[in-house]
Amino acid sequence: MKRRIFVAIALPPKLKRGIAETIKQWRWLPIRWLAPENWHITLIPPMYLEDDEMRSLTALLERAKVGKPFTVRFSRVMLAPPGRTARMIWLDGETPPELGGLKAKLEDLLIGRPHFFPVKRESRPLALHVTLARFEPGELRELEEKTRALGEAKCSFTAREIAVMESRLKPTGAEYETLATIPLGS
Repeated sequence: MKRRIFVAIALPPKLKRGIAETIKQWRWLPIRWLAPENWHITLIPPMYLEDDEMRSLTALLERAKVGKPFTVRFSRVMLAPPGRTARMIWLDGETPPELGGLKAKLEDLLIGRPHFFPVKRESRPLALHVTLARFEPGELRELEEKTRALGEAKCSFTAREIAVMESRLKPTGAEYETLATIPLGS
């Protein structure tokens, strides 16, 4: 059975608690807020893999030296995506160069094995964000006309590992499960 698998950086529990406290002030908005356990930074978007392919992906990532730990800093909560009609709320920050380097190394590693992993290099520039909520375009039009930034959210953490995750699509939204974690090392 094919599973919807992606590679991400999971947020640490302490950071999630802080973010949850920060966004309490906007919980009144009539939109679908994602559960904190689903918050992550996507590196490689979902691909459909059989169980043995998922195990091969995990083993490949464990053997590869894709990067060292680095700091991730967030600065605001905003309507997203930038430059388009809003349909999400993001925790946003300046993209650290190490994040772009990590994503490029992962893409190089997986694109070199197209018969195993259906990965393509993304043409969009990498933008550091965590999706906190989703809604239908236009639902927050009045708010969007006034502002894109909902507020400040100064927080950071050290990314020490990447995660192989599964996304299960449900009528109430996607649910994510971490299947394996791989430490970033020297």
